[in-house]
Amino acid sequence: MTLQLHELVTSSCTLPPMPMVAARVMRELMNPDTSADSLSKIIETDQALVTRILKIANSAFYGCARKVGSIQLAVVVLGFNTLKNLVIATSTKSLYHQQSEAEQTLWEHSLGVGVASHVLAIAFSPSALEQAFTAGLLHDLGKLVLYTKEPSTYTGILAKQEQGVACHISEREAFGFTHTDVGSVLVEQWNLPENFEAAIGLHHSLDTGKFRELKPRAKALTAIINLADGITKQLLVPGNEGVEAPTEGIEIAMETLAISKDHIDGFLSQIKETFDAEKNLFTV
Repeated sequence: MTLQLHELVTSSCTLPPMPMVAARVMRELMNPDTSADSLSKIIETDQALVTRILKIANSAFYGCARKVGSIQLAVVVLGFNTLKNLVIATSTKSLYHQQSEAEQTLWEHSLGVGVASHVLAIAFSPSALEQAFTAGLLHDLGKLVLYTKEPSTYTGILAKQEQGVACHISEREAFGFTHTDVGSVLVEQWNLPENFEAAIGLHHSLDTGKFRELKPRAKALTAIINLADGITKQLLVPGNEGVEAPTEGIEIAMETLAISKDHIDGFLSQIKETFDAEKNLFTV
């Protein structure tokens, strides 16, 4: 991203801060003396977050071998990095007020992509598994920022998407930049790992030099998000009715992960079943 584009995004949008508890967890994990006890005490200041994390930790999604009854045990069972990503993902739910159909649409699609990314990473790219769900959940956060900035304009952009016009094309016409540009700046401001910036910023741009130059793990994660985005729309996850799966970049994503369309087709029902089973995990 050019400096000029970066400045345009930051001057045009009010970028949300990272949710408070997630920010505190990130800071705590920078402390070499961090313990399960100190980390759990921070998380436990937000009881809604605690409830969501324990529901997810005890679900088939993470497949813990024993019941997780406390945040401290969740830290031990899941590990610091997995729990950190889970805290970021679950706390992000608070940014979606879901007071409109558009916000509900954006949330359900993002959750679907998170689930699909997790399933795909298990099967095709274990090195990306730790970050896949969170990156999928955050991949379109820039759309929420743009909707918050201009609700009526962005509702029109979503309507055009239902007619087959890709959002990033309409966004550039309306704002001069896209949701992936906004997402890249937001990830940078939140100090998330570079892999997240690549996956969020380039998941519609697999045909560019920037994607080809990525390190292997970042490239794999970005390819997974691209595939998961298309699959989620293809499966008609609630909120995406009538939207056809995008084809841009999918061939490159499959080549990057060394998989075929037949491989993907074999996982469609599993992804749909997982989404249907886990979509209520973020409710309190």
